[in-house]
Amino acid sequence: MSSTKRNRGRPLGTGLDDSPALGKVADMLAVAPSLKPTTAFKRALDKPTETAVRRLQGKWKDEGAKYLADAKVRRAAVPAPARRSSAPYSPRTARQVFEAHRRMQDALSPAMRAAHEMMNSPAMLAAQEAARRLHESPAMRAIEELRNSPTMRAIEELHNSPTMRAMRELQESPTMRAINEAHAQMRLLSGY
Repeated sequence: MSSTKRNRGRPLGTGLDDSPALGKVADMLAVAPSLKPTTAFKRALDKPTETAVRRLQGKWKDEGAKYLADAKVRRAAVPAPARRSSAPYSPRTARQVFEAHRRMQDALSPAMRAAHEMMNSPAMLAAQEAARRLHESPAMRAIEELRNSPTMRAIEELHNSPTMRAMRELQESPTMRAINEAHAQMRLLSGY
């Protein structure tokens, strides 16, 4: 009989590999040193649970300094973007942008003029006037009044009622199709 007491929990060395999450946390802390590690753990995990955060806290306590040093080395190795002290872009770039804009306007202007002329053409204005008169006509007003009448609302409610829906479903059912086909066959046979 052995006298050594077995520890509780998962055997040492068989834990989950949290190095990607710890690397993300270290990168976050290298960029924003004021960020709390626990907040970074929650952001680094897809679905942060208390257990996962606690597990990462324990691993960070043991190996956090190493991960943070590696992140700082990685961050220092990335070259900083070049910055200009005066203008956001060079005068040459500004001329090129202006020239490209002018060429685009020149290319679009015939199409824009044609579209403007079409919208202001007598035929288009006449069509717009005819549509306005139709919309304001007594017939359209009568149609609108009929659409909003209590009778039409009652018909619509009846059409959408559960009973009518059940009737439509019954009419479209395979059984009714079979009955209709049988009736058609009977009519054909009685016609001979």
